[in-house]
Amino acid sequence: MPDIVYTLATPEHISILVDFRIQFLMELEGAQSQEMQAALARELEIFYHSHLNKNYFCWFATSANEVTGIGAMTIRTHPGNFRNLRGEKAYIMNMYTVPAFRGKGICKNILNRLQQTAEERGIHSFELHATPAGEPVYVKNGFELHNEPTYRKWNVL
Repeated sequence: MPDIVYTLATPEHISILVDFRIQFLMELEGAQSQEMQAALARELEIFYHSHLNKNYFCWFATSANEVTGIGAMTIRTHPGNFRNLRGEKAYIMNMYTVPAFRGKGICKNILNRLQQTAEERGIHSFELHATPAGEPVYVKNGFELHNEPTYRKWNVL
């Protein structure tokens, strides 16, 4: 197998970010209509142009010029507290490895790069949501399950 190369996404990679976000979501939530995919793609392009490498960072892996995995984080800012005076937290998201490349350490390497990117910016607090398949990677890397009551509401579009 060719070497895995890790790249911090730049604006020239936005089409990769759009494609893999949609691929990730469809694996997570199920197939979507072409119209819904196109609508989301337009919104994602706007988002990435506005936020990439400002408060949204993304690393991706390639092997033989094929994208094999991707992961991202947003920087969230809240009022500080006693454990996090500045109130900045990195929310890890969109961790996805192409099925043929799973189990090869790609997720771990992307996770480490995301954490390093945050820490270079003085951010030492991390949060994420995990699928059951992803939990072992996060636990092995020091993440702990934190049970808090979380409530959500989705207004109809």
